[in-house]
Amino acid sequence: METEEKPFEEVEGLQIIQQMISQAKQHYSDDSFMFLLWGWLVFIASLSHYILAKEGFENAQLVWLLMIVGGIASALYGRRKRKQAQLKTYIDEFSKHVLVAFMVSLFIVLFFMQHLLLNCYPMVMMVYGIWLYVSGGTLRFKPLMIGGIINWALAVLAFYAEFNTQLLLLALAVLCGYIIPGYMLRNRYKKQQQA
Repeated sequence: METEEKPFEEVEGLQIIQQMISQAKQHYSDDSFMFLLWGWLVFIASLSHYILAKEGFENAQLVWLLMIVGGIASALYGRRKRKQAQLKTYIDEFSKHVLVAFMVSLFIVLFFMQHLLLNCYPMVMMVYGIWLYVSGGTLRFKPLMIGGIINWALAVLAFYAEFNTQLLLLALAVLCGYIIPGYMLRNRYKKQQQA
């Protein structure tokens, strides 16, 4: 009797593991929204800041108030996703802690912006690189990992650049790290849904 039940339990166990992996992949593919939201907001804000500063606008930095919109949209999206979540995986838990670490680190960098002066945006890109690289590794999605590496490389360049050039490097960093991988992640999700 035991020998008959064991193969069934093994098969059932494998099916459960396969289902969990599939649900985790689907969950993270859906999170392309967050990469695209923040990628586009930072891209628009950094280019707008650059253009307005070049045109001589006194308070060009006010375009960064767009991040408030991103914060509200992220909170609403996160709340909706938590309500929809039926299964919480180890990957979900790990990613939650990585996201908290990323947000705390980013907050510290931005809070001490006055002390960092020209080093602020390079530090932001460095923190972005960490989150992108770890997220890409967790999802086994190389475009995010490559985006993280690009962010680190651009952070190094930004340490030697003037402020206006840093704004352009930041726009390039989010284009390569958030926007392009975000669309690739969304396409992967759509293909999985069709399969």
